[in-house]
This record gives sequence, structure tokens and C-alpha cells, in this order.
Amino acid sequence: MKYNHWIFDMDGTLTDSMGIWDEVPFALLEQYGRTPKPDLRQVLLPLGMAESARYLIREYQLPLDEANYDAAVMEAVGRLYRTVELKPGVRKTLERLKAEGAHLCVCSNTWQPMCERVLGGLGVLDYFDFVLSAQDGFTKKEPAIFLEAMRRVGGHTPAECVVCEDAVHAARTAHRAGFPVIGIADYYSRADEPEMRALSQQFLTSWEQLDWSKV
Repeated sequence: MKYNHWIFDMDGTLTDSMGIWDEVPFALLEQYGRTPKPDLRQVLLPLGMAESARYLIREYQLPLDEANYDAAVMEAVGRLYRTVELKPGVRKTLERLKAEGAHLCVCSNTWQPMCERVLGGLGVLDYFDFVLSAQDGFTKKEPAIFLEAMRRVGGHTPAECVVCEDAVHAARTAHRAGFPVIGIADYYSRADEPEMRALSQQFLTSWEQLDWSKV
């Protein structure tokens, strides 16, 4: 195998769960009687959880601090995640990668404890060396989080470490930093498919389509 270090996004890449994050901010604003602005989805898409919290609290004057926001959202999201499933082909892909000696990690905008809870419930958490969350100053708009994931998963240069993503802003960041990208199609990012195809070494509508001869 050419690549022995793999960085996976979770929502929309490993799990069919982007719809959860699409709706949570709207439900939260509705709970507090606020009307979402038309561009809310576009504004929140590239932000990590902490950045999203600060934006919503500030922009919509929510009667919350970041700690209370996290607790409220964690509770709501935890309920929604109970219905989430792996995307087709994910389990077999992870099994084969581990069998061939690859080191895998998760790099997600979702909180680390929530990622671990979801992936553990789906029976795949043990395939990953660690989960890295885009918080505490990290966002996928900048390459630092991918470089940190690369370092921790045992890679030495971006060129030897694959990034697997469904979101175009993250794929763009990884590509510009020199990482080979495997793009995965998702309903919520379908408008970005042309650019995703251009950024990706392989663009998959299902993990079952992965061309192992190229990885």
C-alpha cells in the first residue's frame, strides 16, 4: 500500500450524519425565539464547534455562555446521533486498512467526546489511534489541524498522509497543504462536487468504490 497514514473526517465522510449539524443551530435559535439569517448555513459550515458557539451567542444574543451552550447542544445532538449509521463500505475499508498496517485517525469539527461516543457505538472507534477535534484554536480553514493530525498519526510529510473529506473547504485546505485527498460524496455538499472532484485523487460516491491500487 502506498499510503500508511490516514486522516478521516467523521460527519459526512465516515457517518451519514451531516443532517444533524444542519438542523441543530436552527432548533437552538427557535428555542430562544430567534430568527435565523438566510446565510446561517454558509457562515457555520467552515467553523469548529467552539467558533460556532461564539458566533451564535454573539450574533443572536443568546442567553448562554459557552459552557451552557455546549451542554445544551451536546444533549440535543446526542439524541440525534442515536439514529446515525456508517456510510456504505466504511467498516470494510477500515478493516482492510488496519489489516494492511495503516495508522488511522479522526479529525473532525465535532467534539472529541461526541466523536468517540458515536464511533464507539457503531463499533469502529478501535480502528483509530486517536480523535482530534477542530477546537481550541484549530479550524479546517487552516492547515495546522491536518499537520497536527499527521504528526500524531506518525506521518512525516503531507504527501504520505491521506486526508478523507466530504467538505470542500476542508479538502481545499488539505490539498493546498500538500495532502492527497480522497473526497466522499454527501447529500449536504452536493453543490460542491465539481470542485471536490478537482481537489481529490479519488472522488467516491461510496467507500465501496475505493480503488485500492491507487492507495
